[in-house]
Amino acid sequence: MFERLKWLLPALTLILALGLMSVGSRHLGRGSALSAAALEVVGPVERFLVASAGAVEDFWLGYFYLVDLRRENEALRERLRQQGQQLTEHGELRAANERLTSLLSLRQAYPQVVMKAAHVLAWDPGPWFRSIVISVGSDDGVAVDQAVVHGQGAVGRVIEVTPNYARVLLATDFNSSIDAFVQRTRAVGIVGGQGARPMYMKYVRQDEDVRPGDLVVTSGLDGAFPRGLALGTVTRVNRQSADIFVAVEVSPAVAFDRLEEVLVVTNQGEPIDWLSLGPRLRPLVEDAEEAHRRLGLIEENRPPAAVSGESAR
Repeated sequence: MFERLKWLLPALTLILALGLMSVGSRHLGRGSALSAAALEVVGPVERFLVASAGAVEDFWLGYFYLVDLRRENEALRERLRQQGQQLTEHGELRAANERLTSLLSLRQAYPQVVMKAAHVLAWDPGPWFRSIVISVGSDDGVAVDQAVVHGQGAVGRVIEVTPNYARVLLATDFNSSIDAFVQRTRAVGIVGGQGARPMYMKYVRQDEDVRPGDLVVTSGLDGAFPRGLALGTVTRVNRQSADIFVAVEVSPAVAFDRLEEVLVVTNQGEPIDWLSLGPRLRPLVEDAEEAHRRLGLIEENRPPAAVSGESAR
């Protein structure tokens, strides 16, 4: 019963107020007591209704504004995500372009050498046996013992081949050995790995001039690697040993853990026939010697340099 009265009384009050508003509007301007009473009663009700209508209007406007704002926020988020993805793709394309440009420069430096490009597909998980799997095989002309190189320098040697894939032993592996020399002094040796950084250069005589900072490059004497590829930089020279050879530590030039593309040397090209070039080179050598004599750099009685098999005899 009480619940019904709680809702009935406000409803009756509202009906009464509306009736008084109707009566007051018909007697508006007559100054009657009924009109004044109606105005006194209806005024607060009208104020409440106007305020309520304003509040409802503000609520709906705010609601629709928030809905639009949410949609706009979602659109901006999606646009930001797409732009972030585009920036990532552009960064990858720029990095790939730099890597491929490095490989192209290496090809241009050795125009007579035939090289096959390959992607690095996998790494050997072992801590000691350092090798990678690349995306070319015997169907692409790849064979065992062929050199694998990179724009930064020598990478390793092919040790296993299938029709479509090949395994490469990295220069940092214990079983790796590459003929090399110190670029500054031409001191020869063999660079091998230790399973990780750094590498070492062995069979370097104690009397050779080798210093930290010297660049070590491939000599080309092993018949696999082109001459002059960077192997690394000398970081330490130990002459304390009683051995006839000095211990030389070499920091690799190639970042092996970041390799993505490499080149396989499938053919080093035709060897240079120095004997056939002798007759063409001899006039140039004689002209150079004559110029040196005029400058006093060569003794008059010194025999001319031999540039061919016949001249050497």
